[in-house]
Amino acid sequence: MPRRGVSNVESLYKKHNVGCTNRHGDPTRCDCPWYGKYKSIYKGLANWCGQSVDPRKKEHAKVVLNRLKTAIDKREYNSEGEQQSQGSGQRFSDFVQEWKTHYAEEYGLTSTSLDPMLGVIKEGFETCTLEHLSGASLQIERWLNKAQKERNWTDNTWNRYYELLSSLFNRATRWKANGVPRMAQNPILAIERRVGTKKKFRVRIEETAEDKLFAACDALNRPQHKPHSKLLTWPKVEEIRKRVADGETQSKVAGHFGISSGLCCQIIKGEIWNPAIYKCGTKGDMMRLRLMAAFDAGVRREEMMLIQLKHINFKPVSVNVEGEQKKLLVVEVQSKGEKTTGEKEFVYVGTERLKEALQKRRFSLKHDPDAYVFGTEDGRHQKDFRRMWRELFKLAGLKWGRDKGVVWHTLRHEFCSRTAENTGDPVVAQELARHKDLRTTQGYLHPRLSRVLAAAVRLNRK
Repeated sequence: MPRRGVSNVESLYKKHNVGCTNRHGDPTRCDCPWYGKYKSIYKGLANWCGQSVDPRKKEHAKVVLNRLKTAIDKREYNSEGEQQSQGSGQRFSDFVQEWKTHYAEEYGLTSTSLDPMLGVIKEGFETCTLEHLSGASLQIERWLNKAQKERNWTDNTWNRYYELLSSLFNRATRWKANGVPRMAQNPILAIERRVGTKKKFRVRIEETAEDKLFAACDALNRPQHKPHSKLLTWPKVEEIRKRVADGETQSKVAGHFGISSGLCCQIIKGEIWNPAIYKCGTKGDMMRLRLMAAFDAGVRREEMMLIQLKHINFKPVSVNVEGEQKKLLVVEVQSKGEKTTGEKEFVYVGTERLKEALQKRRFSLKHDPDAYVFGTEDGRHQKDFRRMWRELFKLAGLKWGRDKGVVWHTLRHEFCSRTAENTGDPVVAQELARHKDLRTTQGYLHPRLSRVLAAAVRLNRK
């Protein structure tokens, strides 16, 4: 059996690899694996626990060694690997995965940032058990503070991790194994929240900016095979064709421009660098439809991507508006409010441009009830269009970003603000926005700068 380096920790050894020159030195100075020997059982710690154990640090190795000893003493040791208990001895990293699968995903609590945040938390408490963390409020608080410093978190981000940890530990106190809670108490309750700062932006995307967005949709429909070259540009290509047309040989022209004669031949034949053969994309057309849904119906981005043809009732509903009969369409949406109330929610399409666009989309999808209206061009599901709307805003000349208060969700704020302006009734805006509380709607209502300035002028005494 290979020799084991002295670690000054009882039962903790190094199994040195062939050629290791650190057989008699400090065991943390080599990359040989940690082993534990206890009651005639000799086992590699990383192999047994199923995790990587840093060979240059003792702390993690000592934690795994203690779990190995406990398993042996309780006669729960299995040479094939650590037996993951479902009680207080469960590893926190395993519990996080269980929480995500059986709680977050089951109740639709997932978000774009959830997986990265859980990854950071699992990395910070990878070796800890629920039993240990139950009384480790100080350790958790110090980890949050350290992570904030290393990762440049704001206080708001610190609070988000605080809330996520609180949700995890709260679930651990409720889930029981053999009638006993996984955690005796929630350690987060002993930690104070930070006083975060929330910037409130009252940005309006008024009609002029709306027109720029719709105009930028045409730019998104650019050719999908636009050539990219470091050697050639359109003026150079035109010069190549002109010189060959004037009688100069292709090989000579190719040598002058530093390209191959075969490439020059393709240019002359029009096989490349020929706009006539480029196929235009349809990204702009899809973004135009999404813009209409956001401006005219207040549909959220996540709801939009789940709408299928079968969710749209193309039999219009009639309503009397100032003595004139108007027709509108009713669309069923899968909203986040439905997850909590269990009630279906609907949006109403009353603008002519959106009704006409949906009818055209219905025809292009060949009346397939399962086709996704706001997905890909051929009706397949698309998870998101974040990159596309950012490019659209950039083409429209709008300065976008959370720090500027202009994101895709700002269009929903604009929908609520315009509804309140047109009706003069915030309760109507609340109903169309499908908010449960009027106070939520009030946060979406922003005045036009022109109206604010006009109101200031009207204060003038005559």
